[in-house]
Amino acid sequence: MIFKNNMIINKNIIFVIINVLIFNKIIYAENCTPKIGIIGGGIGGASASHYLVNLFNENVDIDLFEADKIGGRLATLEINDHEYEAGGSVIEYNNLHMRYFAQFLKLEENSLPQNSKVGIWNGDNFIFNKSPYPFISSFKLYYKYGLELLSFYRLIDSILSDFGRIYEYQQAEIGFENLTSLLAEMNNKFPEMLKISTRDFLINKGFSSALIDELIQPTLTANFGHDADSAHSILGILSYAVSVSPLWSVKEGNKKVPENLIKINKRVKVIPAVVNKINYAPKDDGSPGYDVYYDTGKSEDTWKNYDVVIIATPLTHDQKMPIEFSNFPEEVDLKPAGEYQMSYVTFVEGELNLGYFKIQESIDVILSYDFNKTVVCSIEKLTTVQGEDSNVWRIYSRNSVEKNVIDKMFHQVQQIKEVKWKAYPKYSTIQSNNNFKLYNSLYHVNAIEWAASAMEMSAIGGRNVALLVYNDYKKKCNMTPTFNTKSQDSQRHSVEL
Repeated sequence: MIFKNNMIINKNIIFVIINVLIFNKIIYAENCTPKIGIIGGGIGGASASHYLVNLFNENVDIDLFEADKIGGRLATLEINDHEYEAGGSVIEYNNLHMRYFAQFLKLEENSLPQNSKVGIWNGDNFIFNKSPYPFISSFKLYYKYGLELLSFYRLIDSILSDFGRIYEYQQAEIGFENLTSLLAEMNNKFPEMLKISTRDFLINKGFSSALIDELIQPTLTANFGHDADSAHSILGILSYAVSVSPLWSVKEGNKKVPENLIKINKRVKVIPAVVNKINYAPKDDGSPGYDVYYDTGKSEDTWKNYDVVIIATPLTHDQKMPIEFSNFPEEVDLKPAGEYQMSYVTFVEGELNLGYFKIQESIDVILSYDFNKTVVCSIEKLTTVQGEDSNVWRIYSRNSVEKNVIDKMFHQVQQIKEVKWKAYPKYSTIQSNNNFKLYNSLYHVNAIEWAASAMEMSAIGGRNVALLVYNDYKKKCNMTPTFNTKSQDSQRHSVEL
């Protein structure tokens, strides 16, 4: 009888233990499978979602809100049944995230021509013409600038080498709460470079005004619509480095990277909607929570609750669709700061008027020495997203280019199409809010853009935020790392050149 009773008691104990374990497992799964809302479907949001799913070993639920098209500022425009890059158009070969994404998604690469004829134009004539033969261009540059050019290239290489250390930190699953700490970890002098103009930085390093005006200024103008006096020195250095590096693009369009990263991610649900408010709604146990209010355009505003919210769109006071923040503690400053530069991209199907530019031979790329004198920042002959030649030209400018100006620059104009958008920040030496972590479980990918705006920078920002989220939850749930470091390491080495 005692034995029988003991058996009954033991069965009850086992039953209780099993139920406790099951209950704990359910609670653990609920607490450690975060519900995440990502606002923005550009490369930053796509990168964050990709790395989050990897880090959490797919134990994560993600809603991604996109008000327009997946891809953000990566977009194409169609002319005569062919597509052309209208947004971010080129990728540098040392951009490891973009190389990894393209290989992961099995996307083909277009190697962009390295023998293009490039000229720097001051509005009256060309102050420098790059030969399609690299050794001739190098000779011309060294003849003009002498040993100063060698010193400049050494400086560029040193800065790029330090900047590349970000990949090592991200591989080690280290995230940074703000841009300043991220830059300082790579080189403790980098944060100060945000506070000094490109011109002053290089003058202090002993470089001449001629080198700055004739080499650095045109690349800043062409890439960012800025000059060496307004842009901080990190932007100036990175802008020039990209301009002299081998470049590539994704066949069928760079937008295929964010589109496919999101499309194949089974843990991501896309919600086509405008997010208009984020309400801080802490849970009963004091842990963070957020109500995200959004408008699908089909009914009244609705909302969903999340453990984590990631903003992957600019947070500046000039945004077309601003986000309201409510119910946050008074000491939390989420006031938008800074502005984005309105850029105009004009596509012209026609023939370049050589007489207008006072040249005898055709040219592929024209860089502006001073956009105030030339009206345009750059003019470039395009290939299609398939890598095919065309007679379509792309003009970058800070203002809309009037048709009478286009008619002077081109012959036999068949059609003109203009795209305008806020492509990158208005850069200066005055820092804006550069926090990746805005508050508990609230993050901002685009803080990275205050260093430089590029596809790779957004991908770095997305992965950095994913690491911040993961490290917070790893502490909360006592999780062990699930990211396949060895596999990622091998992938990284496979894309390095």
